[in-house]
Amino acid sequence: MKDGTPATPRPSFVKRLKSKITQVDWMMMFPVLAAIAWLYGEEAVAMVLVAVLPAMIALDAGGRSRARAAAHLNIGAASGRPIHRRALQQVVDDVVEECQSQDRTMAVMQVQVDDLHIADGEWGATINDTAMERLIQRVSVVLRGPDIVLRSGDDCLMVALAPTRRADLDVVMNIVDRIQAAISEPLKLEGRTMRVHSCIGICTLAMAPAPTGAALLAAADCALRIARRQGDDSVRAFNPDIQAQVEIDHRLASQIDQALEAGHLRPWFQPQIDGRTGAIVGFEALARWHHPDLGVLSPAQFLGTVTSSGRSAEMGEAILKASLEALRTWDRAGIDVPSVGINLSLEELTDPRLAERIIWEVDRYDLAPERVAVEILETVTLRDGDETIMRNLTTLRNEGFRLDLDDFGTGAASIAHIARFGVHRIKIDRSFISGLDKDEGQRKVVSAILSLAKQLDIDTLAEGVETPEEQDMLGRMGCPHLQGFGIARPMPLEETIDWALRRSGQAADGLRDMHPQGNA
Repeated sequence: MKDGTPATPRPSFVKRLKSKITQVDWMMMFPVLAAIAWLYGEEAVAMVLVAVLPAMIALDAGGRSRARAAAHLNIGAASGRPIHRRALQQVVDDVVEECQSQDRTMAVMQVQVDDLHIADGEWGATINDTAMERLIQRVSVVLRGPDIVLRSGDDCLMVALAPTRRADLDVVMNIVDRIQAAISEPLKLEGRTMRVHSCIGICTLAMAPAPTGAALLAAADCALRIARRQGDDSVRAFNPDIQAQVEIDHRLASQIDQALEAGHLRPWFQPQIDGRTGAIVGFEALARWHHPDLGVLSPAQFLGTVTSSGRSAEMGEAILKASLEALRTWDRAGIDVPSVGINLSLEELTDPRLAERIIWEVDRYDLAPERVAVEILETVTLRDGDETIMRNLTTLRNEGFRLDLDDFGTGAASIAHIARFGVHRIKIDRSFISGLDKDEGQRKVVSAILSLAKQLDIDTLAEGVETPEEQDMLGRMGCPHLQGFGIARPMPLEETIDWALRRSGQAADGLRDMHPQGNA
């Protein structure tokens, strides 16, 4: 080379020939060759081309793939334990090297298995390992022989596609569909059944910032992180925008302590109203990060970072204190706000001292416990085998705090679970409210939920009310409480006072219109 850089040696002719004839893609030629052999009366040759040779090549390819992976994974792979990151990078580096020598391409997928829930308790670590091994076997079945699937974390798999002619997004998404279908099938272990979902991050060789195992894995991790924010079965492919978002996540992660100390993590409040009179029945406290450079960030932009940093409890405590201060502010302003709703994360609920801390804070602010509504996700009720969660919720309920079941209808909470947890109100998920006035099917579902709640003597609140038509329909169906952008967006505390005073006047006008003779 003129610049002094040594030329990369080309593989020998024999090695190049062997690498080409052992590709699975060549098997598409065998039927054609077999037909020619049959035409010339060479039945034995035709049989070899149709059945024997393809099977041998496929087995050899799978064996070489497994041998390549095993060379870097030693006994970790055999034991079912997660594989060290450096070993995973080396495996992907080897596949990339093959691609470069054969003018092929490949893709890497990081597959995150969602939280494992069952109806009668939580799985132990040993059973989780067994479940992950079973999932690896399932995923292996739906892949090609040379493809590699390895456990890359406690609940994460890495899939590396072997060198192939095409690895564009259409091809990879076909594989993703097969992987997610295999994972979503119910798992039966030790007489119990587990249902899981998965989020997947994708990076093909063409998408990668650099043609290395480290770059491909890091890019797939970035895509997975964004996919996990979207919920069950979400899939994202790497692109520069995703990389920029993940870089912001890293920046926020380093600033959480400072934000908590400076009070930059504080709630905005979204009103909840009576569907019949329009009167305020409460506010829900929703976390916001008032970032000095990035502006006001919504939970979708920072909640994952806070959770992964293990700071959910500190943020929850800051939101609680600010919400209690808000109740006192509304009282001083002469605004009747019966309650404020605070969201409790799973991390907070598993703290044995959570209930005692909340009770102490509410008492310190000299407020009645019934003025605080504790909001829990429907999936929490599936963890009824968790003694700590049950103890916290039971203690809070017995002390007079209200329990709201959030996002009702999106999980698998049964009537028995709702009754056992002593829920005071269920919040119907926005997915059932959108287009309610136009969709008869939606109305039937909501009507059934309202009927169930009435039989159980539980209040209901419709989330995500966007239009006057939806609000009117819910009022006619008898839904007592409403919340959504059609009523008001979340707002800072200082804005709630003017809004509430205007709303109180409107509610009073509404009551006079309904009972004119009583207000003459």
